[in-house]
Amino acid sequence: MGMILEVKDLVVQFKTDRGRVNAVKGVTFSVHKGKSIGIVGESGSGKSVTALSIMGLIPSPPGKVVGGTIKYRGDDLLEMSERKMRVIRGNKIAMIFQEPMTSLNPVFTCGNQILEVFQLHRPEFTKKQMKEEAINMLRLVGIPSPERRYGEYPHQLSGGMRQRVMIAMALACKPDILICDEPTTALDVTIQAQILELMNKLRVELGMGIIMITHDLGVVAETCHDVSVMYCGKIVESGTVEKIFENPQHPYTKGLIGSIPSFDSTAGEAKGRLLTIDGMVPSLFDLPKGCSFQDRCFAVTEECRLSTPKLQEVSENGHSVACYNPLRGQE
Repeated sequence: MGMILEVKDLVVQFKTDRGRVNAVKGVTFSVHKGKSIGIVGESGSGKSVTALSIMGLIPSPPGKVVGGTIKYRGDDLLEMSERKMRVIRGNKIAMIFQEPMTSLNPVFTCGNQILEVFQLHRPEFTKKQMKEEAINMLRLVGIPSPERRYGEYPHQLSGGMRQRVMIAMALACKPDILICDEPTTALDVTIQAQILELMNKLRVELGMGIIMITHDLGVVAETCHDVSVMYCGKIVESGTVEKIFENPQHPYTKGLIGSIPSFDSTAGEAKGRLLTIDGMVPSLFDLPKGCSFQDRCFAVTEECRLSTPKLQEVSENGHSVACYNPLRGQE
């Protein structure tokens, strides 16, 4: 499968009252056509900042990309003018956010908001073509009676339907890459499952690459081929979903997997106690020397407190971990 996006050694810095701080530190990953990668981490891990960097939407000031490259089909997005980025943003690379009510305009109908995408990126369409295509997009994302929904306002729709409108807007121009920032967090679990299933179906049908930004490894297990786990601005483990779920090497990844509720469908009950990860994510201003995870880690050693482990391959299929004491399949 062809690589369509390559993020390499990305560093994003923010200027604050307490000085400069790196929110993303040397992040590297790639997106392939028709494949989905999950970027997982708690609040403050840098995953959303990474996504906004790809879209060229880091607020500047106070934010600035100070290192690395983001190559889309060989062209570095970081070197593009704002005019060129506007052609790519929403057209070749689209993004959907976690709360559609803050992203949809309450005073315009759903149809008008999809039309706006066509007006911006498909000016050659006639008004009739734009309307037909907008209704087709609503139909594509599984909205019943799309002709009627076209004329309705966001407040007239349920949360799940609003999220489908957001997906329709994002997919209007048949993008190469779709970035999803916590796309199902605000939805109840049955609707969440429907939306994730829809995104998988559309990924296959349209052949696009998906970047799934989430704090939830359960979502990644359902939708992704590869996963990168972030902590305090760095990737601490990456590999295929199968490898990482079967044999997590980083104590943080093991903790995240242990905190996913598992369910025995035959007995109809939850299995065992959930694991928790003690402590809190440290402030980026007060990071300890050495590994950022040291104060929450059950496998910490003196070496972890003295220097920061680098991301290194632990098996030939691209499974990498940044840890001095990888767990090697320990229970």
